[in-house]
Order: sequence, then C-alpha cells, then structure tokens
Amino acid sequence: MIIYLILISTFYVNNIDEINRLTKEAEFFFKNKEYEKSIINYDILIDSFEVSDEKVFLNLAHSHFLNGDTTAALENYNYTTITDNNKVKSIALQQIGNINNSKNKLEEALEFYKESIISDNNNLDSKFNYELVKRKIEDQKKDQEKNKDKQKNEEQEKNQEKSNNKKNDSKGEDDKDKNEKDNESKDNDNEQNSKKSDSESLEEKLKKINMSKKKAEMILDALNNNEFQYIQQLKRSSKKKKDKNKPDW
Repeated sequence: MIIYLILISTFYVNNIDEINRLTKEAEFFFKNKEYEKSIINYDILIDSFEVSDEKVFLNLAHSHFLNGDTTAALENYNYTTITDNNKVKSIALQQIGNINNSKNKLEEALEFYKESIISDNNNLDSKFNYELVKRKIEDQKKDQEKNKDKQKNEEQEKNQEKSNNKKNDSKGEDDKDKNEKDNESKDNDNEQNSKKSDSESLEEKLKKINMSKKKAEMILDALNNNEFQYIQQLKRSSKKKKDKNKPDW
C-alpha cells in the first residue's frame, strides 16, 4: 500500500513537472511568435493532461487567432467564456467581438463588446471598441439614407425627364399639325390669289381691245354652240351606210 501511494505520488509529481514544462515552453513559443509550436503544447496540456485552466484555453485561442485560424480561435474563445473568472471571460468576449468586427459583422461585434464590458467594467479596450463600432453602424445607416435619397432623386429626375420628353413629343406633333394646317391654308390662299390674278389678267386684256366681259362671254358661248353643232354633224355623218362599190378611202 505504501509502495502504491509512493508510485501515485511520483506519477502526480512527474505530471506536475511535465505540465509546468509544457506551459513554460508554450508561453516561450507564444512570445517569440512561434504560434504553431505554442498550439502543439497547449493541445497536449488539454488533451493529454486534461488541463481545464481557462488561461490555457485563452492562450490557445490567442495562438490560433495570431496564426490566422479564426475558426479555431472562435471555438477556444467560446470555451474560455465558460468561467467564473470575469476578467478572462471579458477578454475572450472582446476577442470574439474583434473577429466579428474584422468580418464586418458590426451588430454581432457590438453585442459581444457589450457583454465584455458587463463582465469587466474596467476593460477599456472593449469600451473603446464598443464606441468605435457603434459609430461605424451609425455612419453606415446615414450612408444608406443618403443612398436612398440619392436614388429617389435620380428616379424623380428620370421621371421628370420622361415627362418633359413626352411633352416635347406632344408639342412636336401639335406643331406639325399646325404647320400642315398653315400650309394648307397658304395653298388655298395661293390658289384663290391665282384665280383672282387670272381673272384680273383677263379683264385687263378685254379692256385693251375695248370689249366688255359680258360681250366676251357671249362670244365664248356662241363658239361653244358652234363647236357642239359641228360635233353633232360628225356623229350623224358617221351613221350613214358606206357604198360598198366605193373604196374605203
């Protein structure tokens, strides 16, 4: 029994020594920015020696984050938040907020910063980041409102332009109809003026030969009657039978 207790005690002491060695090495690697090596040591502490210290999870999360693996970092930061140590919890929540902020998930980031401040009101970094992200969200909302107003104004300008084009087209059609009517009126006026001019010209010619318009009309009627009689005579002569003994000519 005594030998068994001595073996257990020896094993426990050896484990403590190994845990301390791995922890110091991990911290050394971390400070020297050899994050992959620090991750290996922290994984051994958690998996092989079942170390559940929240500081080990926090440092492992930091190592993943600085090594560029945000997915593994988030997983270990979330593990770290399950602790009664409010300062460590606040740092973990702050880091989750930072990752969301870097991905432009501003609303989520703001909420994690808020929880970080609640966990530790002395976390000045979280307070600063909270105000910074809050302002970014407000600026984005203002920009969105400006863009909406700009789009609205552009839409109104387009509609106004369409309305003006429609009015111009309608005015053009009206002007075209008016021009056509004016042209028709001018043609009618020209025709009437031409007839008037011809009439006046005839009267001037009659005056030159000392003949009245009435007398000229009588002569014209007589000529028309003679022409009509001549045509009638031609028609009657064409109806007479031709002599078969005579040639056609």
